[in-house]
Amino acid sequence: KVFIFDMDGTMFDTEQISYICWRDVCREYGYELPEDLFRSVIGMDNRRIAAVFGRYFGPEFPYDPIREKKVADQLQYYREHIIPVKPGLQDILAYAKGRGSRCAVASSSPESQIRFLLEKAGVASYFSVVQSGEDVAHGKPAPDIFLEACRRAGAEPEQALVLEDSRNGLLAAHAAHIPSVFIPDIAPVSDDVAALAWKRCRTLPTCRICWKRKKRRWRAYDAAKEK
Repeated sequence: KVFIFDMDGTMFDTEQISYICWRDVCREYGYELPEDLFRSVIGMDNRRIAAVFGRYFGPEFPYDPIREKKVADQLQYYREHIIPVKPGLQDILAYAKGRGSRCAVASSSPESQIRFLLEKAGVASYFSVVQSGEDVAHGKPAPDIFLEACRRAGAEPEQALVLEDSRNGLLAAHAAHIPSVFIPDIAPVSDDVAALAWKRCRTLPTCRICWKRKKRRWRAYDAAKEK
């Protein structure tokens, strides 16, 4: 009944843009951010990223001002450039709408940034729920963000399907007992975590096949509830 989309790396090809912004602002403050460290925090919320960076750089690392400038620089980049939409996004959103399924975004990014990207990419009208990880008690890999998206969409976890590219997102979906589709991007995902996904698809368009199969499971779930 509801598709729950991660945003960066799943809907939009924006993870490398995020890294460049982090890297450049860290350099302004005299720190060098390794790309593998950045990739390890993909999907995490702000509080968890702060903890990881603090452990790596030390307690003197000025996370808050660096993050504030990074967010501002990234938003300015998006204002000045075309949003790199993942191939097939518009088609799968239209397909879901035509089938009567709701769509939700569950992203660790700030809500203001999520809404800006949705609007600029021309897909905001497809989403009835916009859920930021900054507005739940615990971000990915905890299940809170996906459970809240389900609640707001009026669906049980068993009636949802998560589309994710990151380790932290897949772990969050698993913890929420929501089937997930793993669509690889630049974030490293070990085989054991990838195995938690219900399906693995190379691209968004191939997810339509998974959606059709999941639709049959939803019908069976609804029929069982009515008995």
